[in-house]
Amino acid sequence: MPNLHHLLHQKNPFPKFSLRCEHMNIQGSVQVVTAPTQEPVSLQEAKNHLRVDGNHDDALIQLCISSARIMFEKSCEISIAPQTLKLVLDAFPETIYLPYGPVNEITEIEYTDTDITNQTVEDWNEDLVSSPARITPVQDAVWPQTASSINSVRITYTTGWSPSAVPKLLKSGILFYVGHLFENREAVITGTISSELPLAVQSIIQQFAAGVYH
Repeated sequence: MPNLHHLLHQKNPFPKFSLRCEHMNIQGSVQVVTAPTQEPVSLQEAKNHLRVDGNHDDALIQLCISSARIMFEKSCEISIAPQTLKLVLDAFPETIYLPYGPVNEITEIEYTDTDITNQTVEDWNEDLVSSPARITPVQDAVWPQTASSINSVRITYTTGWSPSAVPKLLKSGILFYVGHLFENREAVITGTISSELPLAVQSIIQQFAAGVYH
């Protein structure tokens, strides 16, 4: 497992992806436009879980919280902390599926037209309830023609839960993993910790896997 500093300083924790769910094949690239500014678990919640008093280990515990959140986001293909993402595609598919939900709002659909000019879609149908969220053209309409070039379609959207709205099971999993990292803090600091996940964490990941959130 890479050390925590490496995980936390990656420019884009959501690389190119291909997510295969029943009846769908989602392909594209996801970029983080606005990174999270708050974590799903507070420092005090983590300290209470770890039964730690004082502030000597605060920086390490905060690092463990961020690392645990990133691990769950990657493993489950979801967004936990509020953030803004951009899905980049080469062309408009009939239905656009938005990975790394839950999706709160679709803020912009931009595309490059056949004249190599950037345009925006003014209206669309959206389903933010389904997992993953999806977008289709408005009734009796089709998506506009795009340039025959890569990254011609760009969808910006906001994702994640506020700390108070994070599912309790997911929050418990993050705390379990924070405890695992903290107990192995010497290995964490040197980047030599085993990649084996505690069984409780593995079980929770399975329930939230493939972008299915509750």
